Amino acid sequence: MADQHETWPCDKKDYVLDDQIGVGATATVFRATCIPRNERCAVKCINLEKCQTSVDELSHEIHAMSLCAHPNVVNYHTSFVVDEELWVIMRLLSCGSMLDILKRKIKAIGKEDAAFGVLDETTIATVLKEVLKGLEYFHSNGQIHRDIKAGNILLADDGTVQIADFGVSGRIAASGGDLSRQKVRHTFVGTPCWMAPEVMEQVSGYDFKADIWSLGILAIELATGTAPYHKYPPMKVLMLTLQNDPPNLETNADKKDQYKAYGKSFRTLIKDCLQKDPAKRPTATELLKYKFFSKAKDKKYLVHSLIENLGAIPVSSHAQNPHKKKVASGKLKKGPDGNWEFEYDSPENTDSSDEDEEVRKPAAAAGAAAVGGAEPAGDGVQMGDTINLVLRVRNQQRELNDIKFDFTRGTDSVEGIAHELVTAELIDCHDLVIVAANLQKLIEHADEKDRRSVTFALNSGVATNEIPDERTLTGFAQISIID
Repeated sequence: MADQHETWPCDKKDYVLDDQIGVGATATVFRATCIPRNERCAVKCINLEKCQTSVDELSHEIHAMSLCAHPNVVNYHTSFVVDEELWVIMRLLSCGSMLDILKRKIKAIGKEDAAFGVLDETTIATVLKEVLKGLEYFHSNGQIHRDIKAGNILLADDGTVQIADFGVSGRIAASGGDLSRQKVRHTFVGTPCWMAPEVMEQVSGYDFKADIWSLGILAIELATGTAPYHKYPPMKVLMLTLQNDPPNLETNADKKDQYKAYGKSFRTLIKDCLQKDPAKRPTATELLKYKFFSKAKDKKYLVHSLIENLGAIPVSSHAQNPHKKKVASGKLKKGPDGNWEFEYDSPENTDSSDEDEEVRKPAAAAGAAAVGGAEPAGDGVQMGDTINLVLRVRNQQRELNDIKFDFTRGTDSVEGIAHELVTAELIDCHDLVIVAANLQKLIEHADEKDRRSVTFALNSGVATNEIPDERTLTGFAQISIID
């Protein structure tokens, strides 16, 4: 086993990073090519300055993962340090995560239909059964994953389901996976919405049953499209999880009988996983015997239901002419709970074509339009005043997006806005700093009538078949003040 892993080189120059396929708080994952092996792989770049785990501990855990040999656990090949990052080389699963699949499914069937259930029971049973087989192997080797969620469940093009992202995983056995000498953990890790109560409380420690709670939340996520309490900030999630009864399918419901399509065996699985007392939760081995998993199919079924069918997503009306791209417009705004949300404008408001369009720049004269004829803001902007802005940038499909948002001095921060743009996948994570810097520049000069817009080059660059062009915002973006 060791010889196999040593054949993967440990030098940055031996890898060519391609497009970004995932981003988190401390890491970014890229598709890549290993040049000496002429083989595709995934490279996870972990920012060591942001990550609270030490290099030694990370390396130890990744090495432990590299020794895992199970069809439902991602193959980790090697890891090495590059500047301030730890690069983890692993198998590329080309269809992305179940979170990606959920987003594509919602887009395919429409939000109205998705509101009554995103994935069917057969698909959910098939996915969860594979996840449980991976967890069974994992737990039998004395390890806890500690971050089971749709974003960490990956799908290969042959329908293989694998558990990934062991950045927060931990070993609970002293050695050799001997669970009779089990040690409980006291480390506060994981994602709040999926986190077990005992992990939050930090009183008596926790064991592998924490992953079973997370699996119950994952089941709800696959059915409804989101985890319970997903709209709330982390501390509120902790409070609701600890104080409320365990969540269920109806926790995400807006109306009565919204999820009535899901039956008793599925609800029993969720209920048993989400027992607040970890001792009452079944093990992975016990869960695999549940009646619900009699619905599970094989990998070919997942190819049919999650890959082939989603590959035929209806083409949106504005994309039917491949030579005519249009500007999609939408609003980034705070909801009543204080969280940021992005909503696209209705189709009738997104008709302006950007085919060979030279992006209009605001004239220097006072009162000139910033974007698309928008009027300038009023006189000097004071503390507490709200500035209306629009960011025009190309999305991953290379279409121009107009992203409108408000900035209130003394309340909002440019870094916060930029982070929300990244979280909403409206800008590339590599552009966070440059967008924040230029937003700051524009805010500082908001009261100058001849400084209504700023255009700048993006750190993420351009696609391989493109040439940077400021006129058409290819490799560039533009932030403007509007009224």
